[in-house]
Amino acid sequence: MSNIDVSVQRSENQMNLRQLQYAVAVGEELNFTRAAQRCGIAQSGLSHQVSQLEREIGAPLFRRSSRSVRLTPAGHVFLPYARRILHEADEAVAAVAALRGMMPGRLRIGTIPFGAGPVDQLSLLRDFRESYPAVEVTVSDEGSLSTIAAILAGTTDAAFVGLLRHQIPAGLHHQVLALEPLVAVVGPDHPLRGAPAVDVRTLADCSRFLESHPDSGLRAQVNAACARARARRQVICEMRNPADLAALALQGLGTAIVPLQAAQAAAAPAGQQAGILRLADPQAIQPVAFVHRDPPPIRPPVQAFLRLVRSRWPAEG
Repeated sequence: MSNIDVSVQRSENQMNLRQLQYAVAVGEELNFTRAAQRCGIAQSGLSHQVSQLEREIGAPLFRRSSRSVRLTPAGHVFLPYARRILHEADEAVAAVAALRGMMPGRLRIGTIPFGAGPVDQLSLLRDFRESYPAVEVTVSDEGSLSTIAAILAGTTDAAFVGLLRHQIPAGLHHQVLALEPLVAVVGPDHPLRGAPAVDVRTLADCSRFLESHPDSGLRAQVNAACARARARRQVICEMRNPADLAALALQGLGTAIVPLQAAQAAAAPAGQQAGILRLADPQAIQPVAFVHRDPPPIRPPVQAFLRLVRSRWPAEG
């Protein structure tokens, strides 16, 4: 009889998937507050569930102090198994959903402006939607820096950004999908119009600049080009779409530094190719990169989207 009682007691205290999810979040964030925000639960509730899990397995997973959270030896051993269990559980749900012709869930994607560019985000999102119609897809274009912060906070799953590897924090996977040269766009009366190439500092000395928003990847690349040239520029306008900046610059409202394809798309209808100037700085480039957490979220919709991206842009190596 006592053996039966022990068995019943243990079955009532078995760890659950939610507890594993919380433990993995704490292990990846090394911060209970951020882990709770990521999981959408109060910090007290998350701490209680993690403590309950630790009692169940008979060992602490984390060393907590007022300033830091660290994995214990038991935590280092346990978390890979927890990730594997969560992944297999999600795969099981996805497999059953596939039998019914649908995959439930939510996908939160960050983007850069859709306009002319080397990466067709629209067709990618369309193909995902056609393949997984039951997934709720939300798209945001808050700017590359804000999007990176959202990925770290767990409110965005993956994103296309205009940042290079050294411009993003640790803990994120970063894959460059395309690189595009930056060019200057000037109006009909600009003194440098028609020049074969221009130095950024010379351009800044005789121009007022139309700029992208401060949190955009393009702004980060223009800032870097000006820093290399030791150029100070006067900013008179901020907009989100590079094609709009190029169109305004061609009308003589200021000077813009934008990706080549955005400049060409704006100049082509009016035949103003002479307003596009090559920059004498080979490092002046605009990347399009795909970014997500490393390791990535294990939810089936996110994994399906990652597979679609990899099918179009296989990672090197």
